Amino acid sequence: MEEQLNLAPCGYLVIDPSNCIIEMNETLKQMIGAEKPLTHMHELLTVASRAYFQTYFAPSIKMHGKVNEMFLTLKSVSGRIPVLMNTAERNGRYECVLLPMTVRQEYENELLLAKRQAEKIHRETAEAYTNLQELLEEVEGKKQELEKLNVQLQGLTITDPLTGLKNRRYLDEQLPQLMRHSLEAEKPMALLVVDIDHFKNVNDTYGHPAGDSVLQELAWKLQAVTRDQDTVARMGGEEFVIVLPDIDTSGALEMAEKIRGNVEHGEWKHVNITVSIGVAAYESGDDPASLFSKADEALYHSKNAGRNRVTAHGVTQ
Repeated sequence: MEEQLNLAPCGYLVIDPSNCIIEMNETLKQMIGAEKPLTHMHELLTVASRAYFQTYFAPSIKMHGKVNEMFLTLKSVSGRIPVLMNTAERNGRYECVLLPMTVRQEYENELLLAKRQAEKIHRETAEAYTNLQELLEEVEGKKQELEKLNVQLQGLTITDPLTGLKNRRYLDEQLPQLMRHSLEAEKPMALLVVDIDHFKNVNDTYGHPAGDSVLQELAWKLQAVTRDQDTVARMGGEEFVIVLPDIDTSGALEMAEKIRGNVEHGEWKHVNITVSIGVAAYESGDDPASLFSKADEALYHSKNAGRNRVTAHGVTQ
C-alpha cells in the first residue's frame, strides 16, 4: 500500500465478496486500536452495525457497483466509533473509505439532551418559560452548527485532501450530468487527462514530501489557467482530469497546449516537471467510460511519442 494512502486522514480497507479483509491502512488500525490482524469485516462492527451491513451492503454493491455514505459503528479499544463508509467495486474487490463521525455524534447527542431537558422543563413548571426560551435558542445554535458540520463532511467526501481539488467520486457523480447537459443544449464538451512525466523519479530522487509539493503546485497551475465553469479534479497519483464545457476539440487542444507550456516553463519549488495530455471531445453515444477511454488513448500516444506533448483523440498528428 502506498505511504500516502496508508497514512491518509481516513480509514481505508479492501474486502473481497465474502467480506474478508484483504488490506487495511495504518490509520484505521490506529483508529480501532487493533493489536492483531483482523480477517473479516464483522470483526470491525458492533452487533447492530453488523446486521445493518449484512442487510444492505451486498444488494447495494451488486446493483450500483458502489455504496455511498453508509453509517456504521466500529468497535475499538476505547469504545464505539461512528463512521461514514463509501465503497466502490474494482476488479472484483471492494475498496472502502471510512470517515470518523465522532464530532457529529457529539453534536447530535447534545441536541437530543437539550431537547429532552426542554420538554422536562415545559412539563414541570410554567415558571421556567424564560429558561426554556434560552435553551431553545441554544438548540437552534446547535442545529446550525450541525448543518455546517454536515456541509463540511460532504465537502470532505468529494475533495482531494492533498491538492484541494475535486476527487474521483465528485467526477463520477458530475460527469454524467455535464454530458447530458451538453447533449441537450447541443453544445460541445471536451475532457483532458493530464499526467506528470516521470513522476516516480521525483519521489525516488527528492522524496515523497517533494512529490506532494509538486502535485499541489500543479493543481494551482491548472486552476490558474482554467475557467470558472471548468472542473479540475485529481483522479489519483499523478493523474488529473479537466472537464471543459462549451469547448470543441480545437479549443480543447489550445487549452491543453497552454497548460503544457505553462507547466514546462513555469517556476517550481523543488524540480521542474513536464506533463503529457490526452484530449477527447464528447460525442453523441459516449458515456463516461468511453469518453475517458478516448482521452486515455490519446494520453498513451502523447507518452509513447516522447512525453511533454498534447494529443487529441481522432486527430492526426
